[in-house]
Amino acid sequence: MYIGIGPEKDTVVEEEQAFDYALERSLHGTPEDQREFREMLVGWFYSGNWIKEDDPCSGEI
Repeated sequence: MYIGIGPEKDTVVEEEQAFDYALERSLHGTPEDQREFREMLVGWFYSGNWIKEDDPCSGEI
């Protein structure tokens, strides 16, 4: 189980619910939670078989 501290004080999340709770907070939490989750997820997802390049059609040289 996970026991919250700080802003999560008095929150207890059972292991079986940990993923669902984290996902709910990440998708529907504060704008800061959402931004942080988006950055981490995109960074993690594209860290393997992807190469990041600038858009050649963006007009940047």
